[in-house]
Amino acid sequence: MHVKLTTSGGRRYVQLVESYRDEAGQVKKRTVATLGRAEQVDGSLDAVINGLLKITGR
Repeated sequence: MHVKLTTSGGRRYVQLVESYRDEAGQVKKRTVATLGRAEQVDGSLDAVINGLLKITGR
């Protein structure tokens, strides 16, 4: 998984994206979650990031 910045309607959004392979073996990406507008992201994502790090043991 990785974090991706996307633009839609002139606004930037933070998304959590994962890569996977389809039945034909082609690499695809899917959005797992949209975490909000990049302009509004402050310290509120710190808890999410820390939780993900804790789950992965890092």
